[in-house]
Amino acid sequence: MAEEKNYNREHIASGGMISGSSTGRLTVGDLRDAIAQLPDNADVIFGTCSHGDPLTFYRFKMRGESIISIELN
Repeated sequence: MAEEKNYNREHIASGGMISGSSTGRLTVGDLRDAIAQLPDNADVIFGTCSHGDPLTFYRFKMRGESIISIELN
């Protein structure tokens, strides 16, 4: 199986967008690559729900040895 190119390494803090993989899967490596150049105090936003309210972080929850759930409100 061919390995997918990781476009996150090409990210420039320009307001541009980085798309996920075609499978919709997000790995810790993808996330690390996307935020590698950001300062520790950079804000993370999650967009809005279907009726326009902002999504907010609730908690991280381990779902197995190699799965973490990021829960939003």
